[in-house]
Amino acid sequence: MVCMFPILKYLLRNPRRFPTAFKLMRVHAFLCLVFAGVKLKVKGEENIPKEGSYIICPNHSSYLDIFCLYTIFIKYFVFTGKQEIEKWPLFHIYYTSGMNILVDRASKMGTVKAIKRMSQEIEKGNPLVIFPEGTISRKAPQLAPFKSGAFAIAVQRQVPIVPISFLTNWKLLQRGSFWFGKAGPGVAEVIVHKPVPTSGLGKDDVDSLQHRVNAIINGPLLAL
Repeated sequence: MVCMFPILKYLLRNPRRFPTAFKLMRVHAFLCLVFAGVKLKVKGEENIPKEGSYIICPNHSSYLDIFCLYTIFIKYFVFTGKQEIEKWPLFHIYYTSGMNILVDRASKMGTVKAIKRMSQEIEKGNPLVIFPEGTISRKAPQLAPFKSGAFAIAVQRQVPIVPISFLTNWKLLQRGSFWFGKAGPGVAEVIVHKPVPTSGLGKDDVDSLQHRVNAIINGPLLAL
């Protein structure tokens, strides 16, 4: 990351260079998995939409989830993340550059601004990545409660949701302190589920959509 920082900083200065930066970030993610001894095993890659915008909706069990998403999805997409990332050394550049979207949940205006930006990206045909749990689950692989944002936006913009189940990332890189979090090589097992359509759904359907996607993601996790 330190070696890549000057190149990324240059690429991320101009939105026209974002797609090039995205390609570099995919290479970076792939190399991180390789050198960490993590083999990616994906089931359901054929379920990834070939065109159009959609919302990628994964469970969040580990920081490895991010590297896996960059490796799995070839098409340019936009991440959404919590405002606190703005303070992270080096990694903040992915969000403060404007390529990805920061959501300030403590500010109503900040949330409205983020939702507006998400809508703009969908209009451009870019997929969004939204972790419905909002952060890494402290009891992974058990899911944390879902927030409604991803589902409300999907219904509002009438775009499908692609549920993702990360089955083993929580074992390979566990949430913990910087020096004492458990980590090791292994197989990152991922399931890409069939897209859940939202065409014809309205505001009253947001809760049922949320429960449906939760059940889809959680199904393979309950079988572990």
